[in-house]
Amino acid sequence: MFCSRSVFFQVSLPPSGTYKSWLGSRANGSPYNEIHLPEHSQYPLRPSKPLGGTLVYTRYIPSLDKTFTMRALNIESDADTFAEWMNNDRVAKFWNMKGDKDKVHIPYLNALEVDKHVVTIIGSLDDEQFLYTELYYVAEDHLAPFADSAGLYDRGFHLLVGNERLRGPHIVRAWLTSVVHCLFLHDPRTRYVFLEPRADNEKLIGYLLQHGFTKLKEFDFPHKRAALMRIERDTFFQVGPAM
Repeated sequence: MFCSRSVFFQVSLPPSGTYKSWLGSRANGSPYNEIHLPEHSQYPLRPSKPLGGTLVYTRYIPSLDKTFTMRALNIESDADTFAEWMNNDRVAKFWNMKGDKDKVHIPYLNALEVDKHVVTIIGSLDDEQFLYTELYYVAEDHLAPFADSAGLYDRGFHLLVGNERLRGPHIVRAWLTSVVHCLFLHDPRTRYVFLEPRADNEKLIGYLLQHGFTKLKEFDFPHKRAALMRIERDTFFQVGPAM
């Protein structure tokens, strides 16, 4: 039997049995084919957000001999780590969120917890936490006016690597393509995944270009000059997530 790489990596497998889903326990969530347009709303109803600590995605990375996992952030147990990362000078250059955990970081996370269009995520390699990312629906985000090609099911994400031990191109290749893989698997109607890094974040933009993203334009948010980056489903699955 022959299965092409592009087909294999688009198959969302059952969450139990011999072959387990990359989506982990989220495969047991609300089925996406039940999403419908609610009356008097321009946006579809979304599946319920995963509870803090819920496994969202997992994949073994052969080149690293490690398992990459994404789980929903738990404010009670993850706030200290989040605050430590946000107070890192390298991270603060792009996120501008240095400050006190109780006054700055916990209120920020509390606001995102009740925001239905975004899910906050902690990423780990084996058991070592290193990544924070926010997965969002572009149509309901402040990016929407600048992303003309975005549809109702297209996604975006913000990210930072807070663990200094787990940096470098070989690691970026693994987690970056895994996050994109996760978003495309969540809904077959997702055609594009977007990012809007700061336009002067040359390192991240370079990584994105290396892994199939296209730079569409630069534009101005109130707080930054941004680069609009986009990858299409078919382009991504021609190569698939990094091995």
